[in-house]
Amino acid sequence: MHYRFLEWRYAPGPRLLSGPGGELRLKPLLDRLLRELLDHPDQVLGRDYLIEHVWTRRQVNDEVLSRAIAELRGVLVDDAREPRFIETLSKGGYRWIAPVAAQAQAKQATANGEAAHAKVRRGPSRRMLAFIAVLALVTLGGAWVVMRGADTRGERAALAVDLLDARPLAADPRLEFDARFDVLGRVVYVRADETSSSSELILVDPVSRAERVLWQDSRPLRNPAVAPGGGEVAVVRWSDSGCEIWSVALVDLQRRRLTDCAQGAEGVEWIDDGNALLFTMAAADPAHAPGLARLQLRDGSVRALTTPERSEGAHVDPRISADASRLAYASKHGGEGQIWLADWPLLRERHALLKRPEPIYGHAFETQGSGLWVAGDLTRYRAINRLRVGEAPTIIGGRGALSIDIATNGASVWSEARYDGDIQLREASASSWSAIARSNRYESQPEFSADAERVALVSNRSGSEMVFVFNRPDGSVRPLPLDPRFRWVRPTWSARDPSLILTAYEDVQTRLYRYRLDTGELEPMTALETGAFHGTELDDRLFYLSGHRTSESALMQLRTGQTSAEKLELGKVTAYRASQGWLVWRNEGSPLLKAAPLPGLGPVRVIERVDDGDEEAMAVAGNDLYFVDQGSLWKVDLPAGQPVRVDSEYVAEGSSPGLAVSTRGDLAVVTLADRSIDLMIVTPR
Repeated sequence: MHYRFLEWRYAPGPRLLSGPGGELRLKPLLDRLLRELLDHPDQVLGRDYLIEHVWTRRQVNDEVLSRAIAELRGVLVDDAREPRFIETLSKGGYRWIAPVAAQAQAKQATANGEAAHAKVRRGPSRRMLAFIAVLALVTLGGAWVVMRGADTRGERAALAVDLLDARPLAADPRLEFDARFDVLGRVVYVRADETSSSSELILVDPVSRAERVLWQDSRPLRNPAVAPGGGEVAVVRWSDSGCEIWSVALVDLQRRRLTDCAQGAEGVEWIDDGNALLFTMAAADPAHAPGLARLQLRDGSVRALTTPERSEGAHVDPRISADASRLAYASKHGGEGQIWLADWPLLRERHALLKRPEPIYGHAFETQGSGLWVAGDLTRYRAINRLRVGEAPTIIGGRGALSIDIATNGASVWSEARYDGDIQLREASASSWSAIARSNRYESQPEFSADAERVALVSNRSGSEMVFVFNRPDGSVRPLPLDPRFRWVRPTWSARDPSLILTAYEDVQTRLYRYRLDTGELEPMTALETGAFHGTELDDRLFYLSGHRTSESALMQLRTGQTSAEKLELGKVTAYRASQGWLVWRNEGSPLLKAAPLPGLGPVRVIERVDDGDEEAMAVAGNDLYFVDQGSLWKVDLPAGQPVRVDSEYVAEGSSPGLAVSTRGDLAVVTLADRSIDLMIVTPR
């Protein structure tokens, strides 16, 4: 049987929908839903009736049905407010209102919401479903799935997907962010100018490459999402007054401001057939971080859904699964985050998908199932990873990915970023800067040795983050022979012996290690608990962070001769620096710097800062404290000096920590020498 309705033609056998935009193969769920509507034109189909006849299992609620209707409307370019095909009746269900011509007589049935005599279409058998699932994984995106064999202990086989067929989506040299698919397979994204805050909202057809500029603005736009019906795009806009959510109508490009959002908000998601939005709203009070909220577009009302503690971080980037039964979102704090999976819409329980907070940038549900693809540093370097509840991340590909979205047909699109970060060094007696330890990758986290003749640093030139030592007299750079299975960060020079104190990201926790440069020996600091982070060893004590990025975050000290560390009563410390004479730290949620003399830690000096900026952009050596505020470098002579702006060509930017000072006044800052962010797309063959 073939159906014709207005400009569309539908062939149920091959599930081919033909219309103005070409041919589209519907997924089985939409095929069953469309046929049920076409077989009963002008009849009101109750919600219970549709759930009974369209779904192959009964664990389905109204939200799932609403999501499917919205997706079908999007395919047909049908507006729920002015429908041509599917009419919504309040509390009644749905009705197909377009004329339908069929080659065979449509079946007659009484569809009053009970459907007592209607025949239920049976779904495929469990064995067939299992076969289809395996086949879908093997053929995803056109034969780029590589299976690794399971080990002899019967553990699950790891799955990796090489995105070898990926191609650039656009050829513009500007930065391209936050791509999302619409229901027709088109991509909406933000194109930004690197030298200004201006940006453009773009809609592009991946097949024809035809682009449409939806909005040109002098302010940054981010995180667009197309409504289920395809009629408008919601987008985050950064203005002088803060974060805002706007909507752009695709018909006439009319814009409207919807609501305010929280500083640092990432992502919006349409829900309720396009009648509401999920977004990140401002924190309820100083004890909490920004949480997720529901915006009702009809009356502009906002209802808070989550109220995270400050230590957990802001809830951002909400995504709803294809069957509308799960919500995935991230909690982010200080550049690292956790991925959460919760039941939707009740949010009765949630599961953390990562063993610990990691650098994460975006996520999307797989087309089938509850698995997520996550762009982040989950497997030693930034890439796209596959993540499931209770399983370790599995790398898929897409090195450099900053975002990810997956279409209903399995196509994937992401922003691929390439950074070249350099460490610029200026001697205390000089005015000029020179780059040290340069590569075409990212160098960061510089730390001067006590004599200032060497600089320890972190670089990803070898793949994942590793520690290198730059020797200033001869300009040589050598890597430390560290375990490549781990990420190695935060090198600091010991004041007791020729050692570096290092932080390793191991499988579950971070751990501190001592690397002796004279012997090449590496040993874990077993006197400290797992989870210890960023150690600084002075003559008489070792400082480190415990419970980093958690509600238990605290600064610890282990005195010489003691066998156990003690917690310093300084509140929740998120970042610190220490010299032989001073301890400087920042508390959670505060832009202020606090400094206390050693060894007594009193009295405490408070240094005002205006912006909340990078909490790690500070350095201390001797009595000199340097920090970044309002885009400038400042210096304070402790204990009583006032902040003085430093005349500097470079100010720390990019990967943090990005600022260091030597005892003789040399400065080292991390600068972003070059970056490119391009959209990549891969479609099934």
